[in-house]
Amino acid sequence: MMKLPGFNLVLLLPLLLLNFLAACSHRYDPDTLDLGFYQWNLWYDTSAESVQKGPSCGWEDLHRGMGKLVRIPAMASDHFQEKKDKGVLWFHCRFTLPENWEDRKIGLQINGAAPEVELYLNEDQIADFHGDEAVYELDVSDIIFYTRDNHLALMIRTSPGTDWDREGISGGVLIKSIPAETDIAGNKNN
Repeated sequence: MMKLPGFNLVLLLPLLLLNFLAACSHRYDPDTLDLGFYQWNLWYDTSAESVQKGPSCGWEDLHRGMGKLVRIPAMASDHFQEKKDKGVLWFHCRFTLPENWEDRKIGLQINGAAPEVELYLNEDQIADFHGDEAVYELDVSDIIFYTRDNHLALMIRTSPGTDWDREGISGGVLIKSIPAETDIAGNKNN
C-alpha cells in the first residue's frame, strides 16, 4: 500500500464515504410515502369499453400483476410501440401505510398524469380529472386502509387524436400524512 505523508488511508476512506453519503440528494421524510420507489404494473387494456368502470380483466387479475412492471414516471410511448384505436392504460400499485400513521389525515398527490384520468383506491372510483392540472391533490382519509394493503389504480384514457408521448404519469405519486390542523395543500385550518 502506498503511503502518503501525513495521511492514513484507513482513516481517509471512511471520511470520504461519509462525505459521499451526506451529499446524496434523497432525503427521508417521515410524513411522505413516495410511490415512485414502488413497482407499478402498467397494462394497456385494449378491450376496455368507454363506459366501463374497472379493468376489463377484473380487479383480481389487475391486483395480481397484470401488465408490465414499471417505475413512475412512466409514459405509454416508453413501454408500448403502437397505439390502438381504443383502450386505456392502467397504472396499479399496492402499498401499506406506516403503522404510526393510523388515525391521521391522509392526502394523495398525483403529479403530471394525463390526459384524462379516473382514480381508484381499493376498487372504488374516488375522482376523475383532466391532466391539464400539474398537481392533483385529494384527501383520502375516509377511504384508505390504515392496517392492510391499499390498491391504487389510475385509469388513463387514450384517444386516437392525442400524442402517445403525453399519455401516462410524467411526475410522481405521493401519499402524505397531514397534521390535523392543516388541509391537503398545507394551509392552516381556522
